[in-house]
Amino acid sequence: METIPSSEVGIKINRWYNEIQKLNVIEAERLKAEVHLAIERMEEDQDLLSYYQLMNFRHELMLEYLFPAEKKLSKSDYLREIEGQGRKLSGLLEYYFSFFTGMYHFSRGKYIKAIKAYRAAEKKLTKVSDKIEKAEFYYKMAEVFYHMKQTHMSMYYVSLAYDIYKSYDAYVIRRINCLFVVAGNYIDLSTHDQALPHLLSAKESAEDIQNKAIVAKALLNVAYCYNAMERPTKAIEYFHKAIDVAKEIKAKELTQAYYDLALIHFRNNENIEGRKFYEKALESARVFEDELFLCLLDVLEALFIKSANKSEVLETMKPLRDSRGYPYLEELALEAALFYTRNERPNDSIFFYDQMVQAQKQIKRGDFLYEI
Repeated sequence: METIPSSEVGIKINRWYNEIQKLNVIEAERLKAEVHLAIERMEEDQDLLSYYQLMNFRHELMLEYLFPAEKKLSKSDYLREIEGQGRKLSGLLEYYFSFFTGMYHFSRGKYIKAIKAYRAAEKKLTKVSDKIEKAEFYYKMAEVFYHMKQTHMSMYYVSLAYDIYKSYDAYVIRRINCLFVVAGNYIDLSTHDQALPHLLSAKESAEDIQNKAIVAKALLNVAYCYNAMERPTKAIEYFHKAIDVAKEIKAKELTQAYYDLALIHFRNNENIEGRKFYEKALESARVFEDELFLCLLDVLEALFIKSANKSEVLETMKPLRDSRGYPYLEELALEAALFYTRNERPNDSIFFYDQMVQAQKQIKRGDFLYEI
């Protein structure tokens, strides 16, 4: 059987990666199969084999992101396989290894580890000549800093990414993702009036390309923004729109929408409605095996459904005491403080205000932890 030059296979892998970056599953799957067949006939080239293994890993991360209920990477098998070869990666391969490792840690909610890996990749970014690849890196940095509530760092990187993506028509989904991050940062800065136009623009773009998964996310984000603006009627309207779309495509956004609706109703002492959406959120979180939302729902149960015992509420918050959970702990500690204020329990209210402040301090510590 005639061997195939490794350079030819490398071109195929690059085309495969381009489709992964566009989140184009059908074409990415086709090219993955094509590359797999080519690898079996390729001339010996260890560097290209490492590149192929890394791209397999990146492909799995894409599938897990798009189909969280179906794809679960329980172990970083691809990374272990590459590490276990005992070969020192250099140049562009070292960049991809660090970058994809960061993406893996991010998908697991290990934000500090993700940032450290991204920082290692950033040191090799000079090896990257492709503008879209640089935009992908900038976007991922913006995304992790947003989740760590490092708002100004996130804004810096997302502006770099968006400036590149806006010049390429094929990357409309990434432009939408950038708008989500920009809006999320404005919400964190309590400038909701600046966030809303970006979210409405993202929704319109998602509807234009008829991508229901992105439409569901856009509707959810618009709802969240209206909720933060203390416009519950508009928020409820958009949460229900998000549910309609998410149900149709069985998207994980269902859990978030049900959870937020439960919280809105509980906050307004509408306990029957709150309990209804709590049950729906719980069912959805179990279907998607969403451990984070299962923890959040435990807090809602202790606070709004059970006896609201301070010790029990505090106990349910324990799993949120990590880099991924502190932003949620901050929000729920405030909810608890407000709940106890409404119910004339000032000592408990003060206690949970203090818990909120402690969570904020832990979030700010992220500025220093990732430098270690």
